[in-house]
Amino acid sequence: MPVRDLDALDPTLRERGRAALAGLPARADRLLAGGARHRELGRLVRDAVIGEAHGEPALVEQARAALEALAALQLPSGTFASGDNVDSPPDTAFTVGDLAWAASMLRREDSLRLAALQGQLEQLLARTAPALITGGVHTPNHRFEISAALARLGRLLEDPRCIGRAEQWLAEGVDLQADGLFSERSPNYAVHVSIPCLLVLAHELELPALADAADAATRAQARLTDARGMVETLGSRRQDRRTLFDGGPLHPLLRAHAIRTGDPLTARAALRTQDRADALAALEVLALGLEDPSVLGPLPDPAADPDPERPEVHVLAGSGLVVVDHGVSRAVIHGGTDTAALGRVSSGASDDPTFLRLAGGAVRLTDLRISRDFFSLGPVRFERPMAAAAGGADAAAHDADADADADAGAGAGADTRAAGTDPAAGPWRLHERAVGEYFQPLAAGDRRPDGAYALEFNGRFAAAMSFSSRAVDEVVLESAAEVRLGPAHAELDLRVEGPAVALCLLLALEGGRLEGVSIGGTGRSVPTIDPDGIGRCRYVAADGETLHLEVHGMAEGPAFYEPGEAYTVLGGTDLPGGDHLFIPATTAQELRLVLDLRPSPVD
Repeated sequence: MPVRDLDALDPTLRERGRAALAGLPARADRLLAGGARHRELGRLVRDAVIGEAHGEPALVEQARAALEALAALQLPSGTFASGDNVDSPPDTAFTVGDLAWAASMLRREDSLRLAALQGQLEQLLARTAPALITGGVHTPNHRFEISAALARLGRLLEDPRCIGRAEQWLAEGVDLQADGLFSERSPNYAVHVSIPCLLVLAHELELPALADAADAATRAQARLTDARGMVETLGSRRQDRRTLFDGGPLHPLLRAHAIRTGDPLTARAALRTQDRADALAALEVLALGLEDPSVLGPLPDPAADPDPERPEVHVLAGSGLVVVDHGVSRAVIHGGTDTAALGRVSSGASDDPTFLRLAGGAVRLTDLRISRDFFSLGPVRFERPMAAAAGGADAAAHDADADADADAGAGAGADTRAAGTDPAAGPWRLHERAVGEYFQPLAAGDRRPDGAYALEFNGRFAAAMSFSSRAVDEVVLESAAEVRLGPAHAELDLRVEGPAVALCLLLALEGGRLEGVSIGGTGRSVPTIDPDGIGRCRYVAADGETLHLEVHGMAEGPAFYEPGEAYTVLGGTDLPGGDHLFIPATTAQELRLVLDLRPSPVD
């Protein structure tokens, strides 16, 4: 068998791939000595095949030891013992996917020395099949992981039950939103599970529609990848929603998609993430290259970077995200969390109250939130952004044609518009209607002499009061905001109507230091109010880049952040990290915040 050649790869990725291959023996020994978990052991076997196929010494003994360790971890059901997910078919499926890929590759490349382990490998896989054929899942992405493992097993073991079960899961459909994000809206799970599994299923089951879905999802992640190779997560419903996602693990999928389709937007995202691709990502590129050698070839011409004269606007309506990139700055507007609909903060739901981000070079406004002293309901969580110039139409209606074009694989211009010629560039309107409740006495027919009423949750707290049977008096607070964006610039106009309550804006900042601030009574930094009544301060990076802040309508009230009873009842908070600036406000007057990013002085 000819050794695969890496010369077609970009020099940086080529050297990273060679270093990853050279490090496989030491890594394998380290994992085996440290009591590795089943997923690490399965990946060791996969990587041993990748290494030998690319000319590295065969890790026959290490792979054999990994298979023996996996057999020792196998429970009577066929699953592998793991962490808190006990006797877990989906967790086992992750390992089966790697092992089945290795077994399929060894069948195809029977000259590899590792082929001597084929019988041991297939026996181990056969013992997992019953658990995957009958087992259940926890999350949406598990359906694809377990189906992809079953599809590979079905081909390998010639077991039609595996294929039938995979088809049963797939009959539920693919949970891909019109904007290209899966229902979990998570780059982490899209990259590591849903996209690669859909590609496996498309190939193994000859279902090109699944490849189309994977392509649309890959392109959506490209739209969310910034110039630093970081992927936006504000819309996520999973654990990654608290910070940007490092795009390194996304690079192999971006690269393969761009080469296969010629898409310039995805090619640009592949270049943006290339320097973040670590040894594990480099091995993933090599694995994809064994199935499709073109993946190791050159990328197509990338889309041009945006600039102040030709900014890009990406609208992911279903996820409540608008990304406006002027080259010199990148802004993200976010709304439409699940909190109002669910009546609670919950794992697996979108709940991040951050509604604006603005990043320059070193300086970044990572979170802009509005807190209020109102029934302990927590920060304002706006509904989905609406394009003010679109006649009040929701972003979904405004961007429906563009998303349809993007999903169909249109060129990079299909879902990008120039600011100033399209209402998506601003102004954007955000709205929230928050309701506090007072409950009336029960009707005569609902009363109980023993006072034993149903324990119910009313959206803020629980009590044995049969809330659902009572008439309600509502106290309403309506928050309305307009956001305008330009190169290195953002403006916020905020108006809140309802009872008189204290408000406070929270700005979380990274990359510099606050200057020109005052320290409020709570020891928190607030802008200094100048004699003209305007609040002003600066956030300055080490290279001199400066974010200038100007506040009109700032109050002299307390500087506070109220995460809401969902957190405080547990003694917790969702306060973001970074340097914090607080802007006290009130419902009695409108507030205007102006943000200007100015570059570092030229030497």
